[in-house]
Amino acid sequence: MRRPGNMNKENRIHQYQENYFSQYGFEAAMVKYRRKLVMERLATIRPKTVVEVGCGAELLYQHYAQAAGPVDRWIVVEPGHEFHQVAESSGLPNLVAIQGFFEDVTLQIKDHLRAPPELIIISSVLHEVAHPDKLIEAAKSLMDERSVLHVNVPNATSFHRLLARSMGLIGDVKALSERNHHLLQHRVYDRQSIRAELEAAGLQPVAEGGYFVKPFTHAQMALVAAQLGDDVLDGLYALGQERPDLASEIYIEARRAAWRCEPK
Repeated sequence: MRRPGNMNKENRIHQYQENYFSQYGFEAAMVKYRRKLVMERLATIRPKTVVEVGCGAELLYQHYAQAAGPVDRWIVVEPGHEFHQVAESSGLPNLVAIQGFFEDVTLQIKDHLRAPPELIIISSVLHEVAHPDKLIEAAKSLMDERSVLHVNVPNATSFHRLLARSMGLIGDVKALSERNHHLLQHRVYDRQSIRAELEAAGLQPVAEGGYFVKPFTHAQMALVAAQLGDDVLDGLYALGQERPDLASEIYIEARRAAWRCEPK
C-alpha cells in the first residue's frame, strides 16, 4: 500500500476517492453524526456566507437549506472530480462549486465573495493533508474579525483508542491504524494539538468540544450498530458532547481576534 507521503496531491485525492467508498461501513453513521454536529454549529452561528472545504458525496448545504433555507452564498472547494460533480450538479441556490485544492484557489474564492465569510468549515479534512498549516493560513486569509473557522477531526484520545492501548494493541493513541493508512491520513490530533495548530497560525479558539463516543473500531461498530439501534447511537453522540476527552471526534472554532474560549 502506498503511504500518503509518497504521493503528490493529485494522485492522493484520486486514490482517496477510490478508497473512501471501499472503506465506508460505519463511516456512514459517523457522517450522519458529524453532519449533526456541524448543523448544530450552523444553527448557533447563523451565517449568511459559508466557505466549505471538501464536500464529499453528500452535501451539507443540501441539509442546511432544507432545515433553515438558503444562505446568500455557499462556496464549496473540492479537489476530487467526483465529489465536485456532486456539488456542481446539485442545483442548490447560491451555491458555487470550485474544483481545486483550497490553498491553491483562495483568489478564485475571493472573486465569488461579496464580503468575508461568517463561517469557514473544514470538516474531517485537516488530519488528511500533508501540510495543515497551509490550509489554515488559506482560511485565515479569507477571514475578518467576524469570521469563524470551524474544524473537526478524529480524536486521539477516543475511547476506542484508549481501549486498544489498554489491551496492548497499540503503544501510542496517536499511532496510525491500518484504516488511517488506507484512507491516506497523516496524523491523529488530540484536543491540545489541534488547538496548538490553530494558535500557531495566529487564531484564537472561541469554542471547542466533542461528539460521539465510539467504543470500538469502525469495523467492529459496523457489526453491532444495527443491534444497538438509533437510541443508543444517539446516546453515544450526546455522551461525546458531555465527555469530549473520550469522544471519537472533536471540534474547535477560532477567530482572528482574541475571544475567550468557551468549551462546549
